Amino acid sequence: MFGFQRSKDSVFYQTLVEASGNIVEAMQLFRQNVETLDHKEEYAEKLKDLENKGDDYTHILLRELNQTFVTPLDREDILQLAVKLDDVLDGVEACASRFVYCHVEQTTPYLMQFAEILEKLAEHLQEAFIALEKKDYTTIQNQAVEINMLENQADRLMRESVGSLFENPTDPIELIKMKELYEQLEAVTDTAEDLADVLESVVLKYA
Repeated sequence: MFGFQRSKDSVFYQTLVEASGNIVEAMQLFRQNVETLDHKEEYAEKLKDLENKGDDYTHILLRELNQTFVTPLDREDILQLAVKLDDVLDGVEACASRFVYCHVEQTTPYLMQFAEILEKLAEHLQEAFIALEKKDYTTIQNQAVEINMLENQADRLMRESVGSLFENPTDPIELIKMKELYEQLEAVTDTAEDLADVLESVVLKYA
């Protein structure tokens, strides 16, 4: 994964940036997937591959934490960032898998809107981690504000999408299936917000 020897600090920062870039790629694939869901099996496999890649990044960070005496950030902060990044990716991969084993055959405008929010969230997270490496704390705070706004948007979307399922329900199985999906997608945005909160706490310590 690394083509040259990096300083210890650089390994931590660059691994976090690469892990966030991996999430951007996953969210882009997820958005492409929900445009039609025609190839959901293929997309689920691609998301699984990225989820495995995300696990590799987490293992690198944990290994470096175990082997490094002086870390560039507090150990608990690095651990939290690694775990939350992993959780975001796990969440969206689980949704992609659910499309397959729950036999979700048709997309919805709500799925598209969730996917667009997730893609933007991932882009803001990546910008925040790039800024972390540069110690650009103002940019981190600005990205955290954007992430919080998108999470609020996802909250409203979850209430609207789930509410729509109960307006004229015809198929209880379909209702349960889509309700769980919408709630799980919103939960992914909650995790992204948690990650932004950790980044903001890092800013408070080091700015």
